[in-house]
Amino acid sequence: MAAITKDKTRLLRLAATVNLTAVAVTLLALWLLASLFAPPVGMSSDPGARMAFWARLVVWPALVLVAMVCGVLVARGRAVALNPIDDPESRLYRISQRVLTNTVEQTLIFSPALATLVAQMPLPSLGVPVLATALFVLGRLLFWAGYLVHPYFRAPGMAMTFTVNLVVLGWAVLLAVA
Repeated sequence: MAAITKDKTRLLRLAATVNLTAVAVTLLALWLLASLFAPPVGMSSDPGARMAFWARLVVWPALVLVAMVCGVLVARGRAVALNPIDDPESRLYRISQRVLTNTVEQTLIFSPALATLVAQMPLPSLGVPVLATALFVLGRLLFWAGYLVHPYFRAPGMAMTFTVNLVVLGWAVLLAVA
């Protein structure tokens, strides 16, 4: 078992501080900025209108996924890794694949939770899903950019995304059982 050095201890403390800060900023944004987001004009309690609203929101994470797929294609082309089984993978290619994989996982949590939230949330609060979607997309982009700089720098984007997912999923579950 390897001993934890002073440098690793410092790094772990810094990582914990950065992650907790990202969580706090995300929670504060969801709490303080929610009132700035009004429900869409003309929104009703009609389930069809609510699902159309959800579709307009969920297209943004889908666009992020498409951009990440393009990032993998570019990284594969730059590395001339045309055969993903036999060709060596570049650092950029490995990062792009990991970012895409994690974003698919996070989006798979976010999208149905957001649909549940939009379907059940009281009409005056329907601005919250807009803010949650914006923070989710921002978190994914920060995760991607941070990962490209250094794997340690992906943490704030991951913390932001996971916090949004927990809040949206938790709120959706509360509405579902109420």
